[in-house]
Amino acid sequence: MRNGSKAALLTAGALAAVAAAMIAFSPYKRQPGFGYRVMLHTVDIAAPADAVFRFLGNSGNAGKWSVFVDHITPLNADSIRDGLPGSRRRCFCKRDETGRRWDETITEVVPGRKRRLALYDFVGFTAASDSLATEQIYESTEGGGCRLTFTVFFTKAEPAWTETLEMYLAAYTIKSIFARNMANIKRLNETGG
Repeated sequence: MRNGSKAALLTAGALAAVAAAMIAFSPYKRQPGFGYRVMLHTVDIAAPADAVFRFLGNSGNAGKWSVFVDHITPLNADSIRDGLPGSRRRCFCKRDETGRRWDETITEVVPGRKRRLALYDFVGFTAASDSLATEQIYESTEGGGCRLTFTVFFTKAEPAWTETLEMYLAAYTIKSIFARNMANIKRLNETGG
């Protein structure tokens, strides 16, 4: 075997090993309490679940806590109040509304406990599925606080293998964004800022 062929095989093997490790350790995986793969992040907040729920239900607050979204614009606030089931909104990453953006529809609300959003019409992303959803899960904790969990998952039972692979890899970035966003949500709700 020539040196060039050997080097190519070694490189391919190393890339396959790196990809396998990234998949194996990805934050996108089966989690207790979920019947499907999910990427999640949780934070404890010293504020009541109802207050945090109201704070996140107001699209106008997104610019205060998100490190990724500049602002969220409600699309049907004339007929459905922001934060309620059926409420549609557009998320913009830049103030001038160019570049990355996507739409969300709130599909389920359990006041003070859960909000589910369907994510679709992604613009400016290299890969994105229109079968993604996210949840905000609120659990009251002792002392009047709450445990907040954000999730991302596919709504279809069997996403395409390419979508699954993309999520395994993107989950590292998503988790980092969730962690920074949730640190801001915690700070703002604990300090009243």
